Parts: sequence; C-alpha cells; structure tokens
Amino acid sequence: MKTKVYVIKRKSHETIQAVVLRILKMIPLKELITNSEKKIIINPNWVTSEHFTTGNITSTDTLEGIVIYLIQEAKIDPEKLIVGDGGSFGIAEEFFKLNEIIRLKDYGIKIMDLNNDEIVNDIEIPNPLSLKTVNIVKTAMEASCIISVPSLKTHNLARTTLSMKNMMGTIMPKSIMHSSIHKKITDLVSVLRPKMKFQIIDAIIESDGWELGGKPIQMDLIIAGEDPVAVDRVGSEIIGFGWDKVKYLKYGEKKQLGIADLDEIEIVGKSINEVYYKF
Repeated sequence: MKTKVYVIKRKSHETIQAVVLRILKMIPLKELITNSEKKIIINPNWVTSEHFTTGNITSTDTLEGIVIYLIQEAKIDPEKLIVGDGGSFGIAEEFFKLNEIIRLKDYGIKIMDLNNDEIVNDIEIPNPLSLKTVNIVKTAMEASCIISVPSLKTHNLARTTLSMKNMMGTIMPKSIMHSSIHKKITDLVSVLRPKMKFQIIDAIIESDGWELGGKPIQMDLIIAGEDPVAVDRVGSEIIGFGWDKVKYLKYGEKKQLGIADLDEIEIVGKSINEVYYKF
C-alpha cells in the first residue's frame, strides 16, 4: 500500500484555521493520535523573531487549527499538549506578542521555548551516517508523539527545511548539524522517528531564498501525512527541488525512515503539477 500525502489548497473564503481543520478531518487524524498519548509536542519552526506573514516561521493560525482539532475532534486533554520549539534565538516575550502565540494558552495548553528545557545528553544514534550521539531536550524525549509543523521554505545547506530538518529545534547545540547536514538530519530523525506520528507543512505563505529572510510567496497550501520522508519529498518537489538535491530524502529512505520514491506515494488532493512553483 502506498503512503499518503495530502496536498490541500485553501479556498478563497476559508480561514487558515478552517483549512487545517478540513484536512485533519479528511485524514482523519483522530484515528492516528488519541488521548492515550502521554504527551504531544506540536513543533513549529520559530527560527526568527519575525511575523509569520514573512513565511519564515510557522503561522500561529496553522498552530491554532491543529490545537482546535486535537482538543475538539480528537478529544485530547489540553494538558497533554505542548507547542514548543528551540529556535536559533532566545524566544523573547516580544516574539510571542508579535505573533499572538500567547492566545494558544487560552485552550489550556503549554507554550515552551525548548532552548530553556533540560537536556538529555549523549543519546546514541542507531547505525549513524555521520552523527554518533546527540543531545535532545527532555520534553521531546518524554513525549510519546511529536507533530512537526514547519513552514515551507528553502535552506542554503539542506536546500529545503521541512518536517525532518525541523527536528533540529529539539537539540542542543544546533551548530553540530552544519557539516554533512543531510546525513545528520537523517541521523537525528532516526532517534525521533517513532514519535513523529504526523507532519503538517504550513505552506500558506512560503519563503524563497534564505531560511532566515527569503521572499514571502502566497501559496495557500497545507501538506500533511504520517511519513516525514514522503511529506518532505512532496513539499520539496512542489518548489522545484528533487531528491538529487535534497539528499536527506534519499538517506532517510535508505535508513527506512519513510518513503522518498514518488511512485510509492499517493498524493491526495492537488497534484504536484497543479500547485508547482519553482523556487
């Protein structure tokens, strides 16, 4: 059976929250993630202190749609939900205010800057390609489920920075990743893969050019699925990057973390050609 990746276009009248709810009901996510989870991390990309309309960080509206779904449709206890990331900067109170992240607390969930979390040191990588050990924040290690929610954008080293690379927000220090980055992304994900039960790429506004300051492009898409390799393959293809350039996809398939071969991926919703935009 082929792995499914959902590519859904926002309708002109829809809010971002509404299109997120529509795709998660279509899947439906509540059959994959239930209240039996002990702790669920929703891991956005908070790598800069800008507003999400730049496309450089995950939209708060997208995060709110996920939170609403998990609480109202999947009946998850809000106390089990954490929205958190370890960006490359100290998450300041001003950042939370600018992006209205604080409103997510109204749902009874926790907001975290993972850079301030305790660290579990020297976790061994199974069958390492390059990274033998890694330090991961305690909250991620204790979670039974991680939902990776990156923004869709390019990266000067990894070419694309999607659900797999987004896991860098759980490690310390991040500087260890910058050489042999494709292999190290794969190694990191090999530790967290059992927890990565669902991935949602926020492609409402994408960023083209540089991961910290690209040009915003309105695409109005949500890309989602269980398999992080497959989701990232489709996301990369939509902006013109094949697996010959995004090598962590090939490495991920070789380490049996997911499917990178498009012939083995069933795309539900819009085809790649229908939404293609060359970055």
